[in-house]
Amino acid sequence: MIVSLHDVAPPFEAAIRAQLALLAETGVRRVTLKVTPNWHDAYPLDASPSLIALLQEQVAAGSQLVLHGVTHQPGEGKPFRGPWLSRTRGRLFAADAAEFLTFSTDEAREALRRGLAIFERAGLPRPDMFCAPGWLHNTEAEIALKREGFRYLIDMFVVRDLWERRSVWTPGMGYMGAGPGQEMGVQILNGIVQRTALRATSVAKVYLHPQRDPTGAIVRHRLAQLAEMIGRDGWRPATFAEVCG
Repeated sequence: MIVSLHDVAPPFEAAIRAQLALLAETGVRRVTLKVTPNWHDAYPLDASPSLIALLQEQVAAGSQLVLHGVTHQPGEGKPFRGPWLSRTRGRLFAADAAEFLTFSTDEAREALRRGLAIFERAGLPRPDMFCAPGWLHNTEAEIALKREGFRYLIDMFVVRDLWERRSVWTPGMGYMGAGPGQEMGVQILNGIVQRTALRATSVAKVYLHPQRDPTGAIVRHRLAQLAEMIGRDGWRPATFAEVCG
């Protein structure tokens, strides 16, 4: 069971710490942290020593860092590019987040370099995994990832090895931190996944976001289910690196 925290960035440090504390109470102390190195181009990670220290502590404890976009917002004035289904998902559910649906290959490579440079300045290990904001990206972004040395791409329900063309199915349940309508849809999807996909897979994930009510009733309910799955059903906490390694 991979537990991943999205949107790890300076504006949400308090929420991330609170979620990590709840997870520790659940018995989960090794997680995947999806780090956005310059949230909305206004909060560079390398200017936040307390968050850097937290990430270093997490890495030392066996957690994994993943590059999660660079600014987590689309290029200004840039149209979405890529498959129509991805563009439609972007417009409906991630209009303010689908950063890697707006880039050409060269633009995506430049963005990735900026993000990695911030990781380096912060003294953090270079990630070899990438997860696009909203799990939305185009083919040009995939080309850029391979050219910049990334091996793994995390999509919504699968993690792909870009070098060897293999995939691991990772059905997930979680909390989006979105508006009431979208969050209700996510919770309905959670129920479907739990009743169907989890019975036919050996790898799954729980994902959390730090927005809105990061330690509220929905998150606590999800973590109570997680604790039950670990204690009763034998699921073992892991990271994407373990699953793909």
